[in-house]
Amino acid sequence: MDTIKRPKALMMYFLNILSLYKKIGSIDKFYIVNSILTVLIKAVHPFNSILFLKIIVDELTGNSNWKVTVGYVLLMCILELFFRSLSAVLWTYELRKIVHFKSIFIKELNLKTMSLSYQQIEDPKLIDDRHKAMEIFYPGQAQFMDLKNTLIDSKQLIAYIIQFCGVIAILFTLSPYIFFILLATYFISNLLNTIAADKEFNVWSLSLVNIGRRIGYFQELATDYKYAKEMRINKLGQWLVDKIYYYFNNMKKDVHKAVRTFTVISMIANTLQILVNGGVYFFIGWLAYKSIISLSEVIVYINSLGVFVLALLGISSCWISLQKAGMHLSTYFRYLETVSKNVIPSGNGQNQKLDTKEIKIEFIDVWFKYPGHKQYTIKNLDLTIYPNEKLAIVGENGAGKTTLIKLLLRFYKPTKGYILINGMDINRIKIEEYMNIITAVFQDFNTLNFSLKENLVFDNNYESSEIEEILQTLNLNNTISKLPKGIDTELGRLFDQEGIELSGGQQQKLAIARALVKNSPIVILDEPTAMLSPTAEYEIYTNFAGLTQDKSTIYISHRMSSCRFCDRIIVMKLGEIVELGSHDQLMQEKGNYYTLFMKQAEFYNNIDEQNSISI
Repeated sequence: MDTIKRPKALMMYFLNILSLYKKIGSIDKFYIVNSILTVLIKAVHPFNSILFLKIIVDELTGNSNWKVTVGYVLLMCILELFFRSLSAVLWTYELRKIVHFKSIFIKELNLKTMSLSYQQIEDPKLIDDRHKAMEIFYPGQAQFMDLKNTLIDSKQLIAYIIQFCGVIAILFTLSPYIFFILLATYFISNLLNTIAADKEFNVWSLSLVNIGRRIGYFQELATDYKYAKEMRINKLGQWLVDKIYYYFNNMKKDVHKAVRTFTVISMIANTLQILVNGGVYFFIGWLAYKSIISLSEVIVYINSLGVFVLALLGISSCWISLQKAGMHLSTYFRYLETVSKNVIPSGNGQNQKLDTKEIKIEFIDVWFKYPGHKQYTIKNLDLTIYPNEKLAIVGENGAGKTTLIKLLLRFYKPTKGYILINGMDINRIKIEEYMNIITAVFQDFNTLNFSLKENLVFDNNYESSEIEEILQTLNLNNTISKLPKGIDTELGRLFDQEGIELSGGQQQKLAIARALVKNSPIVILDEPTAMLSPTAEYEIYTNFAGLTQDKSTIYISHRMSSCRFCDRIIVMKLGEIVELGSHDQLMQEKGNYYTLFMKQAEFYNNIDEQNSISI
């Protein structure tokens, strides 16, 4: 079965390289012209000396006309200078263009990755495929694979094949048997090297990328500032080093097996080539000894055999390199195709314009289960959120609160049912338009190692007065005024020693400010004040209500006191809404909400009593 699949696989690998050139040709057509010229110059170059040396030797051993001989020598030198100069110009252009193409492809790859849905980013196989695709640009586990090597080797392969055909034609005049023997040698050695390369690629594809990603993660744990406290408090250094060593040893075993196989097969192929080449040299020497061929013919055959050996080694080397490159390009093109098929759905883009001042959100018989799971996380959910309403979602851990928000944010699509905004299915709204009308703050928010201002507005333009009002409302203006560069101070010390580390509470306020600066009509707060004290939380919610009075706001919080600010509260349990109403209504019903509220109130009262006693 493998012997049947191998020719098809080889064909696909080299078609991948052709696809790469088509992709490049769509960017820069002149590069293809440059590539053709480069191949022709490299292919013809060796025959300059072979041809002229024969003519010069014939002239010296025949007519002995020194003027004609010197003329041939000068002509050979001029052509040699021409070939070398033109080759240098073409290769300089080649290298400059490769850098340009590399930057374009990396940009495309990153943009495609950023277009993946939240669900797809969680897929380990897709992450592995991305790492494999990136090997083309940043060789890590597969040093033999690089865009530069692929483009250069592909041209060299064609040039070597042309040289090979040329010298074979010359050697055929020596003896037809020599032609067939050399051709058989080339075929067998290349077949052996192809088998070795295939085994090496399988090791890389099945083992090295995954193990390399694990080792990279462990190294990040050891050096990343955000893990520094846990690493040192729990003395995890040796434990982490042991894990790295364990996976490194596994990787080493796999590499050693591949290298051993590759070495043995290469030795067999090289030995075969050396024996055959030695036999041909002996045969030429024997013909010269018997005066069957002339001195000039000896020079032609010896030089041709030298070019043949170099061409054969070049073909073999480039063939292996391009076979591996073709394998990697399969992953690269497959990843691009997968991403293109699975990008966040842009929606059908209905011509209707959303009325962002009056947004009504409806969940209609929504069911959802995570990929690969049998149990539904959200069940039979019907809910209407009215324009500018403040809605709180409460419930025990695992009730489905955050999952509900992920569905609204289009991180996932409902398994069954619909989510509508002003009567339109959210998955039929263009993703760019949709993300403009909705924003969220999660408990596991992130601050970036950029300036504080960039963490607020990113690359968007906003009025300074808007930012100042929000910062003042969240009591961040005093903190910023004390920073060395004010709002332009860099967060974190990864790139700037003068960068500052905000406290957990300050970071949380910054995340809330970021959401408010976006000024979307739908605001979601998923445990946004978990790091703040109840007093600080009360202060933020009081001011926050004024900033979001013309917005639909959804709160998820375990602190029941925050629910008092909301128009309605839904209580979730095991993925279903079990209660719905205002704070007063739900307290009167004395159901789940009442129980949760009273338990939490009792907890805080006990803390207050203990603090009073200690004082």
